[in-house]
Amino acid sequence: MSKKISYEILLLRSLSCLSVAMVHAVMFTTWIHGQIDSSILNGLLMSMRLFFNAGTPIFVFITVFLLAKSYSDGFPDKFLWKRLKYLIPPYISMGIIGSFYKVSENGLPLTFSNLAIESLKNVFMADYNGYFIIIIIQFVLLFYFFRPQLNKIPLKIGLSTSFLINFAYLAFFNFIPPFGIANDTLAQYLWFNGSVLPFIGWIFYFFLGFYCGKHYDKFVVELHRYKLYVLTAPILITLTMIALKTGGIPSVNSSKAVTYLFLVPSLIFLIFFVSSKLKSVPNFIGVISDHSFGIYLTHSVLMRVFQEFYIPIAPSIHPLITLILIYITCVGAALLLSYVLNKIPFGKYIIGVARDNSKFVKAKKTTTSTVQQKAAH
Repeated sequence: MSKKISYEILLLRSLSCLSVAMVHAVMFTTWIHGQIDSSILNGLLMSMRLFFNAGTPIFVFITVFLLAKSYSDGFPDKFLWKRLKYLIPPYISMGIIGSFYKVSENGLPLTFSNLAIESLKNVFMADYNGYFIIIIIQFVLLFYFFRPQLNKIPLKIGLSTSFLINFAYLAFFNFIPPFGIANDTLAQYLWFNGSVLPFIGWIFYFFLGFYCGKHYDKFVVELHRYKLYVLTAPILITLTMIALKTGGIPSVNSSKAVTYLFLVPSLIFLIFFVSSKLKSVPNFIGVISDHSFGIYLTHSVLMRVFQEFYIPIAPSIHPLITLILIYITCVGAALLLSYVLNKIPFGKYIIGVARDNSKFVKAKKTTTSTVQQKAAH
């Protein structure tokens, strides 16, 4: 693993994971405190949620980037099996575990039938935050079965076509209200939950990851060539999105809003650019990256547990203090849970496998330090 690839992926994984956790921390903070009177604070929380929603698209982008970078010419034995065995079991396991809090939040008795219904919804409709795994699985399958065809599509055609398709798909579900379904509740559910799952709603990120990985060296050169745009685009796009959101455009409050097709690439480019300048990264970035999958899957479950401790003290503390507390404690607990479960048999099939990239970071620092000491002598 080269320095550039390792640092970039470490940053992308850790920052996208931490971003998703921040989104849920903001949501739980507003639930814990109920009505927040300060318009300034409400605006700040809204802006934070809007910005950090970019975490999930970045997380799924990483999958295709690494596939295109590493397997442009062929696949090793048992390629699919080695990936799906660490994706499907955690998805099902956490879907079943998540059914317990779903039943509780819906005010239903904790019966087998209610748990079974919520488990089936979680697993077959991806009705929980593990839906990103379904997107990743689709990306892996698309790359595996259509790699030769993908290699024949010119970059400009692939990116422009996938962007237009993705934009049209998201715009349809963002701006057209549900129709053709008599039951209002079911219509809303299928419209806003079901539309998330098909890969077409993420296809631009697939092609973006594919071309960035396939043409990696040229991609990095272009980032430095257009340095000014890379550094300013995220700021300008974020400010534009905040202005639009203030006017209720779009009404969707998640990464499935059509506007993220502009923000996410700009953030990805910025992270790649910054990481290319780094000589090292902090150890904790490597650790979070290693356990990003488990943190992503479990942090919102832990927030539901921890909020019971924060609700009684909410009236006496500022919402921003609550935000910091629930964010740090739940991300820390999710990291610890991922670490512990990966130490026991079958734990990785419950929470997801932990990587060992942090060892590379430490080894790199040790090697660099040794070289510097020798040079000094």
